[in-house]
Amino acid sequence: MHALFKPLPAPTRSQEAHDTAQALRERPGEWAHIEDLGNLNRATNLAYRIRTGRHSAFRPAGAFDATARLADDGTASVYACFNGAARR
Repeated sequence: MHALFKPLPAPTRSQEAHDTAQALRERPGEWAHIEDLGNLNRATNLAYRIRTGRHSAFRPAGAFDATARLADDGTASVYACFNGAARR
């Protein structure tokens, strides 16, 4: 084992998700735009993963609500809010 001192790497997308979840927790009940994706299928999938807690940053399941909205150009946006409730 050895110590190699160097700067930390830039935050990963996972860290970005945790930062987003924390920002939502700080403003419960308020909807926020959180992501733009290439199509409605990908956006719907992400919204589902957020609602069900399958995305680890948004656990426990049911604590967040999320939805996808289609744009005129075929891309889609994901919106989410923290509601504080958890499914049991």
